[in-house]
Amino acid sequence: MTDVVTVVLIVVGVAVELGCCVGVLVMRDAYDKLHYTGPAAILGPVAFAAAIVVQEGVSQAGVKAVLVAVLLIVANPVLTHATGRALYIRQRDHLEPAGPEPEGGR
Repeated sequence: MTDVVTVVLIVVGVAVELGCCVGVLVMRDAYDKLHYTGPAAILGPVAFAAAIVVQEGVSQAGVKAVLVAVLLIVANPVLTHATGRALYIRQRDHLEPAGPEPEGGR
C-alpha cells in the first residue's frame, strides 16, 4: 500500500512541476510567469517530501525532505516578491512612493 501512495505522490509532484514549466513557457508577461513559480516551489516539493516520508518513515531522509520543503515554502514568497519588485523598478527606472509626500518635505 505504501508503494501505491508513494507513486501517486510522485506523479502528483511531477505533474505539478511540468504544468508550472508549461505555464512559464506559455505566458508572455514576466508578471504572469511569476504566478507559475508558486506551485512549483510549494506543491511539488511537498508532494515529493510526503512521498519520501511515506516510503522511508520518519528517518533521516524523511526529516531532511520535510526541512527542504519547509525552506522552499518559506523562501518562495520572498523571492517572488523581490523578483516582481525588481522587475517593476527596472521597467519604470524608479520606485514610486506609496503614499502622499510628508508635509515637511524631504
